[in-house]
Amino acid sequence: MNESAVSSTPVVHPLTQAQASLGDSLRAVELVLDQTSQSTVQLIPEVSHHLLGAGGKRIRPTLLLLMAQAADADLDSAVDLAVATELFHNASLLHDDVVDRGHLRRGVAAAPRVYGNSASVLVGDFLMARAFGMVTQHGDLELLRQLSLVISAMAEGEVLQLIRSGRATLSLPGYEEIISGKTAGLFSWGCRAGASLGPRPAALAEAAAQFGQAFGMAFQIADDVLDYTASPEQSGKDLANDLRQGKTTLPLLLGCEQDPDLLSLVEEAAASPSNEEPCLAIVRRVLKTEAVALALAKAEQYTQRAVDCLDVFGKSPAAGHLVELAHYITDRVKLSS
Repeated sequence: MNESAVSSTPVVHPLTQAQASLGDSLRAVELVLDQTSQSTVQLIPEVSHHLLGAGGKRIRPTLLLLMAQAADADLDSAVDLAVATELFHNASLLHDDVVDRGHLRRGVAAAPRVYGNSASVLVGDFLMARAFGMVTQHGDLELLRQLSLVISAMAEGEVLQLIRSGRATLSLPGYEEIISGKTAGLFSWGCRAGASLGPRPAALAEAAAQFGQAFGMAFQIADDVLDYTASPEQSGKDLANDLRQGKTTLPLLLGCEQDPDLLSLVEEAAASPSNEEPCLAIVRRVLKTEAVALALAKAEQYTQRAVDCLDVFGKSPAAGHLVELAHYITDRVKLSS
């Protein structure tokens, strides 16, 4: 048979497949997100919609809903908690863009560039307060206690990253401490929240939380690799965005181990944050080492750890989607290279 005559089946993105399986529940999340960001103070929905309307993959709400589905929970009861995870995430992005002075977010101008720092911080506070209100109304005090710990850890992670900015001597444990707080914790809480809605919360919630923690670690490492391998069109952020902000991420740590002369370039870049050339030179040098491959291998270790946590959920379409999403974390980086 002529190979050219064989029609190839189009590859469907695993996130698209997972979200299609959630149907009305994810559409309800979008509706409640819009309602929750409303205010009689016009600037609040304007800033909120600038970020929420720019896209976003809704990965956190998707994971929460899938975990609820895997735990045999009623998805209607999970919608408000799924919205809360996205509100917390977007509030943190508004705050991050003030601290990091980024120019792009999700392919559009970052909110502080359009509305100013003060408006971005205050609207971030508004979204966070709305999210806490939704979780409080849910009535699970343990879930609320866990959330307060996660939000504290997110702030600690950001502060740690700030005080260690520009230090390529940061250790792997130090890097993992930062991303565990600033990224993985919210993934962990969302997965815990989803599983807690099922008929066996005690048996499944901790495994779900561990899945989310490992998923979040892999996700952040992959995102840090994309800072070196993806174009602004692919990532939706500035080229070498992390480097410009003085963030020492895993690819840079590993690159400096293999190319010690990089340390002087890192110091030069930190001393002249407005100068793009030292950052681009660092990217080129890092890409000549095995740092990207080694960082991806680390992300894949976390991915496997996440997948192993799903064993207690048995075989189900929802668990299958969670496995596919975990593996896609590193696949998306390979596709950008």
